[in-house]
Amino acid sequence: MNAGRIAGCLLGVEQGLSSLASRKLWMIALVGLVSLAGRALLLPIVPIPKPAIQDEFSYLLASDTFASGRLANPTHPFAEHFETLQVLMHPSYASKYPPLSGLMMALGQKLTGEPWIGVWLSTGLLCSAICWALQGWLPPSWALLGSVMALLKIGLVSYWTESYWGGACAALGGALVMGAVPRLIEHLHPLPATIFAAGLVILANTRPNEGFIFSFACAVFVAVALFRGRVGFVPLLRRAVLPIALVLAPAFAWMGYYNYRVAGNALEMPYLTHERQYAVMSPLLWQVHENPAPVYSNAFLRDFWLIADRGEKERERQHVFRAHVSDLRELCRFFLGWPLVLSIVCFARPLWRGRTARSPLLIAAAFYVGAALDGRLYPHYAAPAAAIFYILAASALHAMREAWPGGLAERVYVTWALFALFALTTALALVSADNRYLFGPIDYHIRAKHAAAEERLEKEPGSHLVLVRYGPRHEMYEELVYNHADIDRSRVVWARSLGWEKDRRLIRYYADRQVWLLEEDGDVKMSRYTAPPNTIADRLSTE
Repeated sequence: MNAGRIAGCLLGVEQGLSSLASRKLWMIALVGLVSLAGRALLLPIVPIPKPAIQDEFSYLLASDTFASGRLANPTHPFAEHFETLQVLMHPSYASKYPPLSGLMMALGQKLTGEPWIGVWLSTGLLCSAICWALQGWLPPSWALLGSVMALLKIGLVSYWTESYWGGACAALGGALVMGAVPRLIEHLHPLPATIFAAGLVILANTRPNEGFIFSFACAVFVAVALFRGRVGFVPLLRRAVLPIALVLAPAFAWMGYYNYRVAGNALEMPYLTHERQYAVMSPLLWQVHENPAPVYSNAFLRDFWLIADRGEKERERQHVFRAHVSDLRELCRFFLGWPLVLSIVCFARPLWRGRTARSPLLIAAAFYVGAALDGRLYPHYAAPAAAIFYILAASALHAMREAWPGGLAERVYVTWALFALFALTTALALVSADNRYLFGPIDYHIRAKHAAAEERLEKEPGSHLVLVRYGPRHEMYEELVYNHADIDRSRVVWARSLGWEKDRRLIRYYADRQVWLLEEDGDVKMSRYTAPPNTIADRLSTE
């Protein structure tokens, strides 16, 4: 087959895809369904992930709490044994994180008994929302292309799908906001205004800090565009402000109630309550002063917050430029991959000159300036701006096709070649040793020590109490003391060993349980718990 016939075949495929892409609602549904079906088909080789990182356990606590029909849990009478990272114990026992990701996991837990189903559903909704957002900015065929890129990069296997960190829900909110922007400007109507407000609510309940920055940038952009279009005050009030207010008012009232139930203060988010109780240094670069160190209930928490957490934040402040260069590199790798990044860089000039890409570039720049005030900007921190990456990627391919020298055949070839290179590098990244969610020495399935110990105890009859004790080689970010929402009714209860006198009282409280000692010092060793020799209990038993 000669080059001309190949180009003709590719053009035929493009015409078919263009006809398909014009059916916008079908495309929105199809992209989401492909994400869900594709990840489901991978389950035999990529099973449901096991939690391993402290943040994941906190989100899972939120899921279990909501699935139990509660917003928060009462503080346990032996709370000092259960005090752990990223979890509130006072005034209630609850996750410190905003509630929406936990609510989605709770939906999965209620429907199937598996919180990850909520993560899976969130990813499918995200892919559909990105498709909808791109349709507002790009012609249908290029919107479909950008949606397929998002599907391949984050909609099948990524750390958003293979962990419990909640990135997909925040990106969903950002996609709704971003997709409503051009629709509000083009035709001021209550429907895009309502969707804009729904995106604001999602962001406020997932990534409130980064979500506010992103939403503010988008709102300013819309306001300037409407001002230039000389939109009257009454139409603006009736078609945009009032619908947005009708969504935000009950949503923020509920948020106040949630804050009150969890943190005891309607105006303080649980995250801030947790930081006030434990952290001595803020992650925000402009907050330079340290808080007074609180009195911690045990040495592990003291070392984590005063050494590990403070040390990490100090290093970020001392090497801000290096940290953000590293973060930008990770953002590019996670959302796009280097072929697409290079295409955006090479065609930055025509992108800037075109109105379609210039506006997302301005919003992205404003978002980054605000978000960079945090010491780090991980991909799940930047999730509100996820849709922008794919708007820019599709726009870059469009600009390349228009600017490439030669005839139509050459432009068709180079477009398909770049997309094929993107797809190939994405696939190779999934099976490389650097993908810690599937392979490699830091594979999550290997590091999930908590889950491995629970699997062992499932083979033992009865209920169990596991007292955890760490050695000097313990990795402080791999905490093991995490529990379900209802601690006392859990088959396995995880508690921190605080010395024989305190442990003995806890053991008496759980008198009907088998007691285990888990010692973690790089490796995990679990054995039956025995009282130390020469204790008061020993002497009493011999008298």
